[in-house]
Amino acid sequence: MAPPIPLISLSDLEQHATAVQPQSPFATSPTQRLRKNNTPPPPRALTDCPLKEITQYKCNAEKPKGAKRPVVICDPVVRLFRVCANGMHVETTAWEEWKAGQLQQSGVKEGKTT
Repeated sequence: MAPPIPLISLSDLEQHATAVQPQSPFATSPTQRLRKNNTPPPPRALTDCPLKEITQYKCNAEKPKGAKRPVVICDPVVRLFRVCANGMHVETTAWEEWKAGQLQQSGVKEGKTT
């Protein structure tokens, strides 16, 4: 069984996702390798990574009253994620909404309208 994945709060996601990871012995691309002076590349902001979207479907079988056969009803589920230079994919669906609220809130506090 795989080890449990730690839960990361929305406010800590960007810091956790952009933290410098230890050098992997399996690094194949220049972005994964250490620099000439043996230091890893500096962390980037999560917002610097391209935003991608995927639509998945959640399907349920329901049997309407009086029907002989069940009906399958599928609803779309949109997920957002960021793809960073090191190949790491981070699902940011909830974070994107939270971050937009934080930016809007800070604009209101400063007297700006967005």
